[in-house]
Amino acid sequence: MVKILILGGGFGGIRCALDLERRLSIGLANNEIEITLLDKNGHHLFVPALYEVASAYNLEKDPFAVKIKKTICIPYADIFERKKINYIQAEIAGVDLENKKIITRGGNELAYDYLVFALGSQTTNFGIPGVAEYAYQFKGLDDALMINEKINSLLEEISKGKRTVPVRVLIVGAGLTGIELGAEISCCMKNIARKCRLGPGCTMITLFEAGPKILPMASEQERKIIKDRLTRLNIMIMENSQIEEVELDRVKLKDGRTIHGDMIVWTAGIEANRALREIKNLKLDAKGKIAVNENLTAEGYQNVFAIGDNAGFIDTTVHKPVPAMAFVAGAEGKIAAQNISNMIKNKPFKPYRPFYDLWVAPVGGKFSLAHLWWGISIKGFWGWIVRELVDLKYLLSILPIKKAIRIFWEETTVFTKND
Repeated sequence: MVKILILGGGFGGIRCALDLERRLSIGLANNEIEITLLDKNGHHLFVPALYEVASAYNLEKDPFAVKIKKTICIPYADIFERKKINYIQAEIAGVDLENKKIITRGGNELAYDYLVFALGSQTTNFGIPGVAEYAYQFKGLDDALMINEKINSLLEEISKGKRTVPVRVLIVGAGLTGIELGAEISCCMKNIARKCRLGPGCTMITLFEAGPKILPMASEQERKIIKDRLTRLNIMIMENSQIEEVELDRVKLKDGRTIHGDMIVWTAGIEANRALREIKNLKLDAKGKIAVNENLTAEGYQNVFAIGDNAGFIDTTVHKPVPAMAFVAGAEGKIAAQNISNMIKNKPFKPYRPFYDLWVAPVGGKFSLAHLWWGISIKGFWGWIVRELVDLKYLLSILPIKKAIRIFWEETTVFTKND
């Protein structure tokens, strides 16, 4: 039996598993092939909606976040329903590339013929002092829930006279994640302030960008649209502002300035899963990602693939790594699945040709900027509609239609309370 093992159930891992199941249906039906996905969680986290969780209004009425979890945590049992894909919930303790096996924390060994690394990424603090101790991270569901709880508690303290206005929120990192989060927090705070009978100007949000300008991949016109929207939401943008140190209630910049805040959120960067560094004979690039060739196989191995945030793939047209985006990981998952299928069927590899000039930036409420094909941009409400359709399309691609529509409806009704 040919055994295919996928490590991680993010966008790349899920896409790879589903495409393999479709391409190898005959072998699976005859029990000649086995597909297994291993993940430490029992669900696929829909990361694009994470910023909505952090800023969801009236979350206090749902203390265990049951509604929230239904909209963002998709059980693997639902995704793999009626699919010939095995799922194992376990943590990885070791990877033996020489003997083709994985060891789990429970001591179990899983043999493989083909292996796909799709373990995702984790937050990096770039060695800046105080980030781990004092800044709220923004990577997983628990992080988002903690941010939401802190926002509510800060404004509640103001309403009880225990804190003076304004509440200052400092968000380090003005990429798409930081912008999405800052804009939604602004909307959330306005709702809470209204409920607590607080006047306008009771909150102040600052976005820090280390580079000379936010969103370097955007055009000047698109950047202006986003900046104008953030300004209307009372969000200050500080470009050319590199952080030197984070303390309990302030950040220190490299130019000597100190900015005080009541809450510091870190969205400044990610790095490949550190577990990759523990694997013997696995070649990594300078950023800790797996060095891969044009067909996404790890250097030195024809049966080991890396996708998403684990793949150190260089786009030869611009001589830069491909960006960490959900749909990029999905596209890489498709190529990995096709190449594994081709190897089993004795067909040649298909090279990966990246395309990532598509993005949507939600900027608070029912306002988004969608950058589409041929440089076309759609802003405002219709940009928000594009974003919603993108989410729906993805859910329909991994779930039965009824379950996809149910999750989409729940997500829309829960998260539009900020709008």
